[in-house]
Amino acid sequence: MLRTRRALVCSVLMAVASTAVVTMSAAPAAAAGSSPLTPSSWAYVDSQAPRTTFIDRAGDAPVGTRTAADGRAHTYRSYFTFDLTPLRGHAIRMGHLTVRETAVTDCTVPGVVQLWRTSPIRPNTSWRNPPAEQELLRTFGGTASSCPGTLFFDLAPALNAAIGRGQTALTIELRIPADREGEVALGRTFGMPTVALLTDRLPVVSNLGLVYPDRGCGTYTRPTPANDSTLFRATVTDPDGTFASAEFSVWPAGRPEQRREFSGGTYGGGVFQASTDLTGFPEGSLVAWAARGQDHQDLSQWSPPCFLRIDRTAPGTAPIVASRVYLEGTTPSGGPGVKGRFWFSAKGDRDVVAYSYTDIDGSVPHARVAPRWPGGPVMIEWTPRTAGQQYLEVWPEDAAGNRGPSTRYRFTVRNTAPEGRVEVAGVGLPSRLTLTGVPEVTQFGYQLPGQAEVRFPAANGTGSTDVTFPAVGSYEITTRSYAGDRMIGSGRLSVHVDDAPTVTSAEFNLETSPVAGRSGSFTFTPRSAGVVAYLYSFGFGGTEQRVEAPGGTAVLPFTPPAGGWYTLRVRSVRADGSTSNPATHYFSVIDPHPVVYVHDLTSWPRRDGPGLPLQVDLNSGLPDVTGFVYRLNGGAEQTATASFGSAYVTVTPDRAGDNTLLVRAVLADGSTSPETEHTFSVWSGPLVTWTPAGSGVVDKPVTFTFHPALPGVVRYRYTFPGQEEQTVAAGPDGTASATYVPGGWGLHTIAVTSVGGDGTASETRDVYFDVLDNRVSVYGALDESAPRGGVGNSTVFQLYSQRAGEVVEYLYRVDDDPVASIPQRPDSTTTYLTLTLTRNGLNTLYVQSRTRDGDLSPVTEYRFLVGTAPYVVSAQYPEGTWGGGPGVEGTFEFSGGTPGIVSFDYRIDGGAPTTVAADADGRASITYTPTGDTYFHTLVVTGRKADGTTTDPRSYAIQVQPR
Repeated sequence: MLRTRRALVCSVLMAVASTAVVTMSAAPAAAAGSSPLTPSSWAYVDSQAPRTTFIDRAGDAPVGTRTAADGRAHTYRSYFTFDLTPLRGHAIRMGHLTVRETAVTDCTVPGVVQLWRTSPIRPNTSWRNPPAEQELLRTFGGTASSCPGTLFFDLAPALNAAIGRGQTALTIELRIPADREGEVALGRTFGMPTVALLTDRLPVVSNLGLVYPDRGCGTYTRPTPANDSTLFRATVTDPDGTFASAEFSVWPAGRPEQRREFSGGTYGGGVFQASTDLTGFPEGSLVAWAARGQDHQDLSQWSPPCFLRIDRTAPGTAPIVASRVYLEGTTPSGGPGVKGRFWFSAKGDRDVVAYSYTDIDGSVPHARVAPRWPGGPVMIEWTPRTAGQQYLEVWPEDAAGNRGPSTRYRFTVRNTAPEGRVEVAGVGLPSRLTLTGVPEVTQFGYQLPGQAEVRFPAANGTGSTDVTFPAVGSYEITTRSYAGDRMIGSGRLSVHVDDAPTVTSAEFNLETSPVAGRSGSFTFTPRSAGVVAYLYSFGFGGTEQRVEAPGGTAVLPFTPPAGGWYTLRVRSVRADGSTSNPATHYFSVIDPHPVVYVHDLTSWPRRDGPGLPLQVDLNSGLPDVTGFVYRLNGGAEQTATASFGSAYVTVTPDRAGDNTLLVRAVLADGSTSPETEHTFSVWSGPLVTWTPAGSGVVDKPVTFTFHPALPGVVRYRYTFPGQEEQTVAAGPDGTASATYVPGGWGLHTIAVTSVGGDGTASETRDVYFDVLDNRVSVYGALDESAPRGGVGNSTVFQLYSQRAGEVVEYLYRVDDDPVASIPQRPDSTTTYLTLTLTRNGLNTLYVQSRTRDGDLSPVTEYRFLVGTAPYVVSAQYPEGTWGGGPGVEGTFEFSGGTPGIVSFDYRIDGGAPTTVAADADGRASITYTPTGDTYFHTLVVTGRKADGTTTDPRSYAIQVQPR
């Protein structure tokens, strides 16, 4: 008998928490809904009623074996069908199947239940005709915590697979495994299953075709012709409103396993285009292609295939082009703006289904026109925009878009367009339009955008009329010439119209030189109708003031208060209170006061001080300036001659702090300008001198003397580099001295401050003091990093001293060799010392400099390693320079490198090595004659000792002088 005790019959596939439950219906829906998916039909089969159908019966679904009242064992299996029609066009993101047990025969026995995908339920479904089992989806089993329990399963893969197969329904089965189906303890019943869904509506693909030229999808029996440059097109939309993209694929018809996929791009509207390499498909072959959409989550199914046939053969004949208005050749005809008719003919070539054409200036960028029948003629209308040489280039096209040879139809457009100018008066005021045309013109026409054409008469090829512009802006005026009523030419005039008033002044403009304090005026003229006043201001952001204009024009008197640049902004005011755009008027006013500039007051460190001369620039913008008079600190008046309104003088301040310079410009008539009083501040820091003068030298003492810039100085605080601040008392004359011995070379800073008897401190004077290194720097190609060269070879060392101007010679020796000397080069800071190497291994060069006064520098030690490479020399082919010539024999002498050389191995240009014996002094020579047109050769020489050891190789560059 059945019992309903609390225990779990089967294991749970997954615990479902916070699962979104969705419903799918035939109407469009969002990804989430409110109702679960339930079976559209269900059935069970009974082993004791093998031919009886049990479809959509009321009650629970039996599964497994149970003993009936008649004592017989009945075995049951249950089937459930879900309608997939509402899920068409969807991707199932979640499909949680839930089946609740309603009764279990024996909860003490661990249950086991299978979930199968089967064929559909049929009207004759019975034990003997059950739905065929197609796929075992899940086996549930094990001990559970509650009974009856619930089965959970993710049905999404099965649902998606069924939709992908094109099925309209999915049928599942619940049963006990066959090997245990007869166990009565495993019998149970289930309620109706439900499926909680979360779906994504898939992108929809439509409007498949080819473009450039536009062609349809193509069928297997009527494929679309296409060439290698074909562009594929498809429209992709996402019902959920998110962005979707397109993927395309091509494959040889009948060979889908050779599908090749590629992506497309879009310019908007969901229309995607793409291209791919079609060159691998043979001429005439049938190619299938398809498209599918992709949103952020899923891919749609591939569309039904389209078909194209590869056609790379273009029409072979250039088209005929003709026109009655625009005659071929150089005879001028027609005119700009005059429409012409052009006929294209393919000479009956039925392969031609269209003509594409363009003009000389690209106003027709490869337009395309199709004849009424293949190979037929067409007529197009085209209007040239400019005069002169023109052409239409026309190509025949076949259905695949292949272009045949073009015809370039050349013709000359007569210059019949009117030329014109507009004297713009403003907005709402009559502006004057003047047009000039060809001799036969009888009238002109003009047309403002959006308005009707206005015509006016012409006399002797010229005509004028008034044009009133209604508003501010840019206008493109269409102009036309007429001979009678026949339009013979058209052109365009671009005009910008502004209502900003006109501002004029005889005194204040960029061509004049007004002077501050001298009066003048401005005249404001309207550039719009109904002006009653003007608002004006000087400078940007200045306060606007109003001046009335009873007749539309106003005059503003003005006296500039000072010199400089001025900006006058003016707006007109109309009777209705509206204002115009602002007009901006620039002018410069001369300041009658001289301009004074004192040099060296902003440099750092400060170099100015009492008793130190300063350069002063004097400038005046007044006309006819001949000179300047000036006084410093109330002293005697000085004069300076001006050149082009400028003079440069030198003044010597007698005090620290503020100094005052009074300056007037002198004019040609002897009068002088107003006076400029210019006050400048002189640094109060002490003045510093030193002995010996000039640059210092490392380890050589220097005496610095501090001179007061202020009265009453009793002491100085000073700091030398790397030392603490020190104090020294001032002598009776206010000066003091301190000695400094620089320990390193470079730019040193000495800081000095004076202190008065009342404790007042001056500004600090920073002095840059250059110190020269007293050591000799040595540079050379040989160093301690690796041995180079060899005994007998020479090398060059560079001897450098920062005191090169004082050095007269360098003393040097290598290791324990005798001391030698070399004079300092008079034209350089570097002296080149050439040494012949005499020993292998580590060598030390000792160098010191001697100045003209006998001062010796510290000794510099330079260590370098000498290798064992032989010495090579040739009189005919000196190394590194051109020598000899083709066919000229050269002698090459080998020596040195290291003691004990008995032979030399050499090779030329990587050839086989050759050995030559050395004499008792370790010397040998060879001859070599360059031949041919090779001007660069390499000789490599290696010395060999009696014990078989070899020296470092020596590479010698031979440069053969060309003939």
